[in-house]
Amino acid sequence: MKAAWFAAALSAASLAGVSAHAQNAGVFDKWLSQEAPECVPVSAFGSVSTVTDLTPEQFQFVRAFYVALPPVSRTLPPGDHAVMATSGGVVMLALVADGLACARFLAPDFLQAMLVQVGRGQTIHIGTPASWRPSFD
Repeated sequence: MKAAWFAAALSAASLAGVSAHAQNAGVFDKWLSQEAPECVPVSAFGSVSTVTDLTPEQFQFVRAFYVALPPVSRTLPPGDHAVMATSGGVVMLALVADGLACARFLAPDFLQAMLVQVGRGQTIHIGTPASWRPSFD
């Protein structure tokens, strides 16, 4: 099951490498720009958005996705849970530790849909078409 989540995250990351950052960031721009501090309190963007805690499964999915985003990380990002911040139709995902979000990125529509599927516990079965499938040879 973890392999399926990782495969989905890696596939999504390869498709979203540009679009995850190219979207209009809206109110989240100051926390996603090159000049943004490395870590920001969740309360900072919580004051301009609706912040929702994600499930442990969604946290693992977001963490795997974040690691696969360019530049690919060789270490796990800080965080013990994930949140989704929503404002004006724009969604930012963040990995959080001790009230600080040090790993943040925009979530395109397809990633938001995948997060809902993960939250519902949906899985892909053998024979279900997928855009990418790992080789375990």
